Amino acid sequence: MHTTTELAGEAMERGAPAARVAHAALFQRILRRIYAYFQRMTRDPHEADECLQQTLLLLQESLTRRTYDPQRSFNTWMWLKARTVWAQWCRQRERRPQALPEGVPDARDDVGDASRRSDATAILQRVREQLGEEAYEAFVLYYEGGLTQAEVAATLERDRKTVRERIRAVHALIDELLGREP
Repeated sequence: MHTTTELAGEAMERGAPAARVAHAALFQRILRRIYAYFQRMTRDPHEADECLQQTLLLLQESLTRRTYDPQRSFNTWMWLKARTVWAQWCRQRERRPQALPEGVPDARDDVGDASRRSDATAILQRVREQLGEEAYEAFVLYYEGGLTQAEVAATLERDRKTVRERIRAVHALIDELLGREP
């Protein structure tokens, strides 16, 4: 099984048929992760889809123009591009993301699941309010994006120790909000 970095390199280097296969495998592998990140950040499926499309275009241009260096982690490159799109989205709207409204759960969901999701949304909103966007984004990139702390640090342009402390602060606040012992 190839890593995303290996697939990106193959998509850039090999002949046409092999490059198309590597390209398809690469983008299939990253779609859900990027969409989940934008869904979490924008809290709107349509906006998340729009941001996903912009990110995929940037990544495609990076591969086509060979601005991506295949010797470096593709995950970090991918999240740098996603974060750029996120920053542009925020600037275009000149507002902070808002909490999801209390909605009606899907017919397939039971009340307990919907209640737990609602509680999780409220807790994450409190995290965002109390610790700020950067701590929230580090937490989302680490858990939702599947990045290592080093990759989160590179994406946020912070040192690893700062990222580790931000994630630790989010954990402490979540434990406090849930009434757990740290």
